[in-house]
Amino acid sequence: MLQVAQAQEDRYRVEILVLTHLHHAEEPRETPFVNDYSDALDFLAPEEEEDDEAFEDDDGSESVDAAPDDIAAKPLGEEDAEPAEVAANAVFPVEDMSEVMAEAWRRLRLSAPFRPEQYLSWEQGSQPPFPALRVHDQEAVWVDDPWADVRAALAELPDLDPGAFGVAPGATDDVSKDSSSEQPLPEPTVYYRLDGKVTLRRTRFLHLDLDLQLREAVFDQSAAPITPLQEPGLQGEPPPPPKPDAYLAFGLQQSRQVKTGRMEYFDSPVLGVLAYISIVEPDASAETAPEAP
Repeated sequence: MLQVAQAQEDRYRVEILVLTHLHHAEEPRETPFVNDYSDALDFLAPEEEEDDEAFEDDDGSESVDAAPDDIAAKPLGEEDAEPAEVAANAVFPVEDMSEVMAEAWRRLRLSAPFRPEQYLSWEQGSQPPFPALRVHDQEAVWVDDPWADVRAALAELPDLDPGAFGVAPGATDDVSKDSSSEQPLPEPTVYYRLDGKVTLRRTRFLHLDLDLQLREAVFDQSAAPITPLQEPGLQGEPPPPPKPDAYLAFGLQQSRQVKTGRMEYFDSPVLGVLAYISIVEPDASAETAPEAP
């Protein structure tokens, strides 16, 4: 019983290193669409530039309001959990590589057959719900933004009514319409060249679920080119890339039992994953007091 209770209190650090085989002979699969992983928890999303004006009050003084720590550390699906449960099952990123993974990255970078593509590390608890973490590079092959025109117009003229652009009433009821909101419209869906999700879950044993894609956009070269309107974009930005006609994709979907303290390797003809999972040792101050004689 003591071992079961200890397992329920364990916290894990998960490290993922995605690599590619450089000299493979695998043919990609052509598909009209690719998987959308935007529902996974994304610690690799590009950081948005903060607007200094958003942190100033009307009198010009800086605002010091911030999200409480218990909200920031609250895991997905645990809004109503007790504080102790939230702390035990919180999910947060870990920035630094372990020595084991740093050495693996170095060896792959110097090797001829492989290329290290992306690294991700996080810490999580051992109780459900188990989070799905998104792992991706920063190269977008397609950005699906149905609100692009409205977003650009509202950014330049925030007092405009979205209805003037044909937006149906109530279409944005799920988000704030306040012009001062940081996200007045739904965020676009970004599809990356390397994209996927990883889940560490515990039943009787630990299991790691991987779902990854490496994709390339394909455009119909025989189609007549469409000349965009020569109008200045928002803040001088270039127009968004056209939607691909298809994609060439390689995939890796595997799930298997894993153990802590050893390097796990998931392989496919093109994509590979190194995974290293370790138990997070509790702080000395949090150790259980010795039993009374």
